[in-house]
Amino acid sequence: MPPFLRIFWWSVARYVRRHRMLALFNVLSIALGIAVYLAIRIANESATKAFAAGVDLVAGKSHLEIRGDVDERLWPEIARVPGVSAVTGLTEAIAVLPDWPGEYLRLTGIEAISGAAFRTFELRAGAGRFDVGKWMSTPGGVAITREFAARRGLREGSELRAEVDGRTVTLKVLALIDAGDVPIADSRFAAMDIGWAQELLDRPGRVNSLHVLLADPLHPAAVTAQIAALAPGLQVGPPRQRSEQVGKMIAAFQLNLTALSMVSLLVGVFLIHNTMRTSVARRRVQIGILRAIGLPAWRVRCIFLGEALLYALPGVLLGTVGGVLLAQKLSGAVQQTVTSLYALVNVDRLWLDWRQFSVAAIYGVGAALFGAWGPAAEASRVDPVDALRRGVEKKRDSERARAWWIWGLAACGVAALCSWRALTAGPAWVAFGAAFFVLLAGSLFAPLALSGAAEVSRMWVKLSASAGGVKSSGEAAMILAARRLTRGLRRNAITVAALAAAVAMYVALVVMTHSFRHSLDAWIGRGIVADLFITPAANDSLGMTSFLPQSAVDWLRARPEIAAADTYREMNVPMLAPGDGGSAPLVVLDGAWRDNLTFIEGDGTAAMARVFSGEAVVITEPFARKHRIHLGGRVRLATPRGQLDVEIAGVYADYSRDQGAVVMGSALFRRHWDDARVNSVAVYLRPGTNAEAFSDAFRSAFSERGTFAVNTTRTLRARILRVFDQTFAVTHVLRTVAILVAIAGVFLTMTTMVTERRRELALLRALGATPRWVRGLVLAEAGLLGVLAALLGVEAGVPLAMVLTWVVNPAFFGWTIHLDMPWAALAWTPVRILAAALIAAWWPARLACREEIAAALHEE
Repeated sequence: MPPFLRIFWWSVARYVRRHRMLALFNVLSIALGIAVYLAIRIANESATKAFAAGVDLVAGKSHLEIRGDVDERLWPEIARVPGVSAVTGLTEAIAVLPDWPGEYLRLTGIEAISGAAFRTFELRAGAGRFDVGKWMSTPGGVAITREFAARRGLREGSELRAEVDGRTVTLKVLALIDAGDVPIADSRFAAMDIGWAQELLDRPGRVNSLHVLLADPLHPAAVTAQIAALAPGLQVGPPRQRSEQVGKMIAAFQLNLTALSMVSLLVGVFLIHNTMRTSVARRRVQIGILRAIGLPAWRVRCIFLGEALLYALPGVLLGTVGGVLLAQKLSGAVQQTVTSLYALVNVDRLWLDWRQFSVAAIYGVGAALFGAWGPAAEASRVDPVDALRRGVEKKRDSERARAWWIWGLAACGVAALCSWRALTAGPAWVAFGAAFFVLLAGSLFAPLALSGAAEVSRMWVKLSASAGGVKSSGEAAMILAARRLTRGLRRNAITVAALAAAVAMYVALVVMTHSFRHSLDAWIGRGIVADLFITPAANDSLGMTSFLPQSAVDWLRARPEIAAADTYREMNVPMLAPGDGGSAPLVVLDGAWRDNLTFIEGDGTAAMARVFSGEAVVITEPFARKHRIHLGGRVRLATPRGQLDVEIAGVYADYSRDQGAVVMGSALFRRHWDDARVNSVAVYLRPGTNAEAFSDAFRSAFSERGTFAVNTTRTLRARILRVFDQTFAVTHVLRTVAILVAIAGVFLTMTTMVTERRRELALLRALGATPRWVRGLVLAEAGLLGVLAALLGVEAGVPLAMVLTWVVNPAFFGWTIHLDMPWAALAWTPVRILAAALIAAWWPARLACREEIAAALHEE
């Protein structure tokens, strides 16, 4: 073995064996950060990949996609375009399966013959050949995936009850979908003959998309331009473009989760830094000897960086396993959020990629080396003479640490600058710089907090002396504990800073989610003013994917108990300006102005009068922020009847979607779109009408047409808030991590302090201190650390919450959230952290009393 490796093994391996518990906590601190980061990354990637794979499954091998409400008569026109080798159509719908609550199928109408060249799957009918004639002649005949059939106990010939756009139909399994060795991306995918699908949807002659195979797929520009000229108002592009658009929509949501998960890695850096500094302090004499016999400074640095690497490698392995397990729990919450806010997605399995694990490993190793770099550099600068003199380095460290507050003020200034930049010129990610510097500023005030605690203890001693001296042993323990915290000021400051960062993250998430929920609740209270809201049941869980029967709308408007029935429709339409293309969410309203929107720009009454008369549109605040457009601006949309250039009459606050929306009246919509379908109806009852009785009457009248959700104002409010809670369910994991990190940090610090102060604690016992008093001293120190960290964390957490609320949310999502302090939660935070600190310090406190006094006082 080379001499340096022998020195490394002698120095590091022996130290790790003697301090196994500290080594284990170093490993776990890295593992925890890696697990949270990797879990959120896997859950995010799984949702994105699942949607993209679903698009690929439907689009198959097509090179171009014409998407929108497509007239079948366009089909042969596109087929005649030079460079087009084949065309097929698709019709898509969601079929809810009421016999299995929460279950659904993504029905896709396909051409069995002309579409064969496009498909990446085969239709298999038992052991025999697939019968095309039977497929085309059987109403409601479907092909389902083998996974879905196995999950629900279905086979060829099975029948299942389904609801499509408010109508109850019977589907019959004619075949199973076979993709060879490649697993189907979405087990809920189902195929049906396109003709029967059009009849099922009551959309004769219309398809959702046309798919094109090109003779020269490497040069699609000319053909794309010709097709776009034939299809005004439709989106023309490669199928992957749809996945990219959804990916852009959810990128901000995913980036926020990833950034929050990185805080756990940041706290891991703090813990590694602290334990490595402790390691350097304990081995100063050893380092001095090595330097005295000629070991170069860079090799000393390598010894301590190698020690950090020993902690990082098993930490990464444990964190990888934990990340995959945690991702299984988080994927459901992420899937629900993406479905509620962006697009329907079904995550059947986790998408695991070696690149995810490689990045996580790099972050884990990098965090450990970054945390250890300062202590390792300090070790390389140890003077052999000073190494044998006790207290010299501690005094220098304390003097340097007291000046940290100056850098803290500078960090506050940088945070303010980043906030201003994110809200004005951008880019939006600068908002995370503001959050980081707020956390850093709070951490840099840790030495000041510790010095303040020590000063308070000195003042208390003076007051006690003037009042006749210290009255109890407990009081003496508290005073001594406070004075002890400044003796190793730099190390204790780093401990407090790490705990404060975890507490700040916890406080910020609590304040931000509370404020957001409060703003959302106020928005619901003003915006939801109807008595009943009626929609197909599928829309409650899958987004606005289904439509109400027109007969239901007519029935409602004809009832004498109804004062008014306003309809609602949402869809994505191609947007030509502002921006560089893409699509815009369009909301179509038919009714009257109910004074239920909070306008930020423009007069609400005048603006909505112009909307309902078909003269203008209004936009939501997120749409205005995203596209930097305001009152008086114009939006240009592509419609089936050509371009629509319309003025913006107002901007209003909205929390329903972060990509925003354009809102227009039905009068303007009908002039440009030949589509009268609606997703839901808001019903206003006449005075004296019993809402429950009317709901029962509606369900009875349309019981054979399907299942409908009839929500009162109260139930709809509860459902919206439930979706909100599901959306922020991931933050509960991060808040739990913050508490776990606090406990781990206190345990690690107190174990280190007890080990370092073996002789001092033994001397106190030799002078008459009881084991109970020594335990109380250790617990008092832990309690002070916990309280100081909690107070510092609240002090940093409130500004961090302001950054998340007033900077990150507007910059990324376009929402204006009104800050609302949960005073009770803030007041209880120090109590919770104190309790966690005392629990974490219980074992180190017992350890302080176990060793024999004589053995502890012995010094080689």
